[in-house]
Amino acid sequence: MYRYAIIGFGGLGRIHLSNLLKISKKRGDIELVAICGTTRENAQKQVEINLGNAPAAELDFSKCKFYNDYSELIENEQIDFAFSVLPTYLHDKAALMALKNNIHLFSEKPMALSVESCEQMIKTANDHNKILMIGHHLRFDPVYKQLLKYVKDKTFGEVRSAQFTRNSQLPVWTWNNWILDAKKSGGCVLDMHIHDVDLVNILFGMPKSVMSSMTSSVVERESILTLYDYEKFTVISRADWSLPQKYPFSAECKVDFERASVCINNGEITVYTDNDSYNLLISEEDAFYNEAYAFVSAVADKKQIEESSPESVLKSVKLAMAEIESAEKGKKIYL
Repeated sequence: MYRYAIIGFGGLGRIHLSNLLKISKKRGDIELVAICGTTRENAQKQVEINLGNAPAAELDFSKCKFYNDYSELIENEQIDFAFSVLPTYLHDKAALMALKNNIHLFSEKPMALSVESCEQMIKTANDHNKILMIGHHLRFDPVYKQLLKYVKDKTFGEVRSAQFTRNSQLPVWTWNNWILDAKKSGGCVLDMHIHDVDLVNILFGMPKSVMSSMTSSVVERESILTLYDYEKFTVISRADWSLPQKYPFSAECKVDFERASVCINNGEITVYTDNDSYNLLISEEDAFYNEAYAFVSAVADKKQIEESSPESVLKSVKLAMAEIESAEKGKKIYL
């Protein structure tokens, strides 16, 4: 039996718990033993309100221990793996402590606030022979996996260009508004835009250079526009989280191939050709569930996760940091 803990019990923490309970019911070899960031009473209430589906509603918290400090949990509990869903500025600290205590770790994106911190996390995981996975769930989304297949297989020929757009109302729902402090979250660039940066990385690899522009009218690093230069095509990406509270979240991308344009709009994929257009019926598998299951399987099999290695995520962080450097210096950055 593999014992695990949830470190951080906000919205994503509850999503991961729900999926881990489903995985437990399917596999029968994992057991929740501790949660950090809430009380037993509040956890039970949150489960009843937000996770009121079996097996979540059947969860008995009587055998689960609760902590306010993640370091106390790591030091006191004998666990095999943990899901860390802490504020971004704690990602590297919690990861290093868990890995040094021989705990396999799933840590939410972004990996960390600096390339150096990411590299230290990878080194520590390797030194202690532990699995480290970063929560880029879109890598496990059937829609984006289909797009990746089109790119790799050249189903519609070579890529000609691509565009990514991600918009959101200002995120004012975090504890003490920590997410609006760019020094703690990386701003829109590392918190929200990083999704598209990671997609650019896994779809096309690292570009030759980036040229970016940022704005900081409402909060620091609230939006970014980037041009990625590849040898035979260019990619444009824009993200903005300074929009009004009534503005709906949206995520879109379009990849233009020689013989088709493939568009993804809020999870739906459409193919356009000269003679036809059609929506694809893609599996409705949940990306968060898929990534959690991949991590648990990797822990049980003692094998790294090829499709989401920390080394590949490091490249995405390097790319995002190059964009920030380009915007701050007002010049093209070569990679």
